[in-house]
Amino acid sequence: MSYKQKNHGLPGRSKFAWLGWAVAGLVLLYLLSPVLARVFLEVSKSANESAYYDVLSNYMAEAELLTLPTSTPQPTYTPQPTYTPVPTATNTPTPTPIPPAFIIQRMETQAQLVVVKDEVAKRNFHVGVKDGLCSHGGDFTAQGVIEAGIDFDELDEDSVTYNARSQSYTLKLPAPEFTSCRIEYIRLVENSFSMCNPDWDRARTLAEVQVMRDFIAQSLEEGLLEDAAEKSELILGEFVRTLTGKRVQVIFEKQRSSPKRDASCRPTAGGGWRYNRGKNEWRK
Repeated sequence: MSYKQKNHGLPGRSKFAWLGWAVAGLVLLYLLSPVLARVFLEVSKSANESAYYDVLSNYMAEAELLTLPTSTPQPTYTPQPTYTPVPTATNTPTPTPIPPAFIIQRMETQAQLVVVKDEVAKRNFHVGVKDGLCSHGGDFTAQGVIEAGIDFDELDEDSVTYNARSQSYTLKLPAPEFTSCRIEYIRLVENSFSMCNPDWDRARTLAEVQVMRDFIAQSLEEGLLEDAAEKSELILGEFVRTLTGKRVQVIFEKQRSSPKRDASCRPTAGGGWRYNRGKNEWRK
């Protein structure tokens, strides 16, 4: 009895052999794809150069569509300048200047403060008297006080002016003068011999008149009036400045060649007596 020998292989081996070859072919094709692509492009370029560039352009366009969109910077925002309204002018009331009459009235209360004085003295000055045929004389010593200042009676509304532009006052004062004079002490030191019956009381009166003139000249030379102007400017200027709260300019009227003197500063001998300076004697 004969038996046919059957060939039994591994089950399913032949069934999947083609699948392995297919996978191997795909892998090989994938590895060779760059080479095949370059070959294809070279062949296409040599065959039809214009078509080659068209294909390349289309490819690049598709590649751009596949790329992520680039960020386009937004325009920066520049803020517009804010509008600041111009402040409207307000009708601020202008302060009313203090009336000149009121200022002058208040200044008069400072009159006693605007005085300078000079204490003067003269020793052993001779006073000669000639009365007709009778002559006599004597030596005297005297002391006195000379005061200077301004005459407040001369102030009026025109003495104070206000300048609205500079907001300041101008104070115009009269020139300083001798406001008061007095002899505080006089004494006959030595008298001359006379055959007449001298009137020594009259000689003393003439001595007061004579020495007062010398005292005035001495005070004038020592600058008493200038001191009075300086003190008046300081005290009255500061007083008006404090009263008004404004700047103050003080000016003085021009001084006369012969400064004004109070009646007490220009005594007269009376009775027709006149002084002869050259001979230094009184004559009637």
